[in-house]
Amino acid sequence: MKRIILLLTAVFSMLFMNSCFTTSSIFGKEDQKAGNSVEEQLSNEETTSEENVSFSTEENEEYLRSVADVQVSRETFISDKREILQIISELSDVMENEDYSRWITYIDQDSINYWSQSTVLQKAASRLPVKGLKLSSLRDYFYNIFIPSRKGKDVDEIRYLTTDTVKAVHVNGDTDVVYYTLYKIDGVWKIHLPKLNG
Repeated sequence: MKRIILLLTAVFSMLFMNSCFTTSSIFGKEDQKAGNSVEEQLSNEETTSEENVSFSTEENEEYLRSVADVQVSRETFISDKREILQIISELSDVMENEDYSRWITYIDQDSINYWSQSTVLQKAASRLPVKGLKLSSLRDYFYNIFIPSRKGKDVDEIRYLTTDTVKAVHVNGDTDVVYYTLYKIDGVWKIHLPKLNG
């Protein structure tokens, strides 16, 4: 009889210990899953937070306005905008000092060739609001057209036409006032002077 009682006690003890082990294993796994879930959530929140810090909602809206349908990465946009605003800042100094020889280094060759033609300059002079003003060289264009139309003007944003063609604009409400067109030529941004219409 004692043997049967001891045997039953041993069997119940083993069953009890086994059920405790199984329960703790299950709870351990659930706790571990819960722990992973919280860690994953925190990690996701940190990532989202970092993205917001590096590119705010306002900057994201500007990026979308600037690239439109042109495939340009955010990094390229930031880099291009920085370079272009630097060029425009330098051009402000050039205009302030009326430094023609420095100004011409920012202009693309196509524009130099076009605005050096006497027929183009004469046609442009006839359209100026100041009557009787003569334009006989690219230097005259610089002093009488380029400087008056851009000096003291602010540029806020850029607009991609292609990956290598950008307009630098001042945002006035819902309107973009275009002050510069730039072409990337051999990796360098150059100012492109608009041609006459007609």
